[in-house]
Amino acid sequence: MTRKSDFEKIGMLLVILGGILGLLYGILTIAGMRIGFYNPFEELLTVMGALVYGIIQIVLSLIVLATSGAIKAPSLKLSKNWFVILILGILLLVFAADLPAILIILGAILLALK
Repeated sequence: MTRKSDFEKIGMLLVILGGILGLLYGILTIAGMRIGFYNPFEELLTVMGALVYGIIQIVLSLIVLATSGAIKAPSLKLSKNWFVILILGILLLVFAADLPAILIILGAILLALK
């Protein structure tokens, strides 16, 4: 095995783990039990804001999982490119999914090294 294939395997593992955690974060945000680091947009997380943020986190996490090939959802699948996964990770970071976004961004960077 080469190092490049190992980077790709670890990167995909981080992306899938970030997508699964993103689903969990979305569910917890909707339930009002948000976990994570400080977010400058914290005041936007009122009841309606938490519902919107949670739905966006769930949808973005499903897109990440479909793009990585972990689930089969043809309507959500984008091209399997490290740049697309990086943009999805940044969007998750903007919408207050801290740890999943960091895992997805790290996985996208490792995929870029392949």
